[in-house]
Amino acid sequence: MAGTVTAVGLYQAVRDVAGRRPGAVAVRTTEGASVTYRELVESTDRVAAGLAAHGVAAGDTVAVVLRNSIGYVCLILAVARLGARYVPLMANFDDAGVRTALDRARPALLVTDGHRRTPADGPATVDLDTLTAATPRPEPTADHAAGSTAAAATAIFRLLWTSGSTGFPKMMAWRQDRFVTERRRWLADTGIRPDDVFFCRHTLDVAHATDLHVFAALLSGAQLVLADPHAPAGTLLAQLAAHRATVTSALPQHYADLVAAARGQGRFPLPALRRPLCGGAYLSPAIIRDAADVLGVHIRQIYGSTEFGLALGNMDDVPQTDTAMVPVRGVGTRLEAFVPGHPDVGELVLYSDCTSEGYVDAPQANARTFRRPEFWTGDVAERTPQGGYRILGRVSETLATPAGPLPAPVLDTELATAEAVAQAVSLAVHPGDYREAVAVAVVAADGHSGDEAVKAVEELLAGHGLTGSVHPVAAIPRTPVGKIDKPLLRTRLGLAGGSR
Repeated sequence: MAGTVTAVGLYQAVRDVAGRRPGAVAVRTTEGASVTYRELVESTDRVAAGLAAHGVAAGDTVAVVLRNSIGYVCLILAVARLGARYVPLMANFDDAGVRTALDRARPALLVTDGHRRTPADGPATVDLDTLTAATPRPEPTADHAAGSTAAAATAIFRLLWTSGSTGFPKMMAWRQDRFVTERRRWLADTGIRPDDVFFCRHTLDVAHATDLHVFAALLSGAQLVLADPHAPAGTLLAQLAAHRATVTSALPQHYADLVAAARGQGRFPLPALRRPLCGGAYLSPAIIRDAADVLGVHIRQIYGSTEFGLALGNMDDVPQTDTAMVPVRGVGTRLEAFVPGHPDVGELVLYSDCTSEGYVDAPQANARTFRRPEFWTGDVAERTPQGGYRILGRVSETLATPAGPLPAPVLDTELATAEAVAQAVSLAVHPGDYREAVAVAVVAADGHSGDEAVKAVEELLAGHGLTGSVHPVAAIPRTPVGKIDKPLLRTRLGLAGGSR
């Protein structure tokens, strides 16, 4: 039919890039390994042959327990080529979590590199090195290739976990063609070029790594640099400079850590870093100023989710502390006000024609979030007079004050300005009920006692008309993505809604 758009799968999209840039470096690691685009496709074909030899076919699920590597990237592409799907077993899953994940995903095969223990009674297991040594399958005939490519393009290629920052992670599914379309739209909005160098400091188990680094780089013909997710901030800072990274994405706390490491050396500018992106959490104006003063970079805030893709961004080249963002192309927005008298503060609701397929085996979560054609984010946003949006925190963690809604991250930023406080995390005692009761975990600043930190927080809470309790802690737990692990923290503080 005239005008019909052919669906493009992930493997084919990267292969097309390789056809244009065969000798360009596609992926390198901070340890020195690298592959060109041609070599990346060749290695992917070997892994696909290895998977097929172990019985993996279209529609099957492959579980992975892998460290960041070029081979991991190839595995994801190989799964996409076969029309199969992959699901990571997250590093923070305990034995019960792994069992739950396997029960939900029902994988046909588990791929590992031996760095973590895998369940003895789980699915058949194969080492990644065995797959990369396989003999590539012969190229299919033209007719068969067209049919298999189309089938793979519309298949689910991954079952990925949400961040788990507000409860046990939910598993959600993406189709290849919708993922490729969503990424290409975002790349056009972001102004990514083939000469860009993406620096990835996140585990490939999460969307922050794959969506904002791996496939943003590979779909644009740029270079991807894989770093050790556990490397200290000082090491990452040096690597960003050494690789002349032009693009990276990190959470606010990651940028704060880089700033602290740079200050230890006086100042450490990163002149090549033209797209330092920040998403996944509330970004305070103070972090934007610190990054500009110490690192010499202008943070661009982005907003999206594992389930929806990227929705908002601010690619303005004019440095500013305003964190307002505008929708990316193809995304519709509105606010659902939840407090009378505050129409410009409410839950952000989104619309797009290329989002995920929703949560797997979670009908209640799907009903709350995927209200087709709308996607209810669960995040509080503020609409600016210019029509942009600022993300303020989760709806479930918004507190009631005499002055109106107070999202927890906004309160935490204020609490951290107290001299005795290094970090504070506020948790609604009754999440989702919009009340004034709050529990705060506080880390004392150097040279101050826990009692001093507690007193400072109590005074600030009283100023907002909030009630509750303050708990001194040695450190704040985080998820593999780097977000605050609120379920675990709630458990430690004895609050309802905790886990793990």
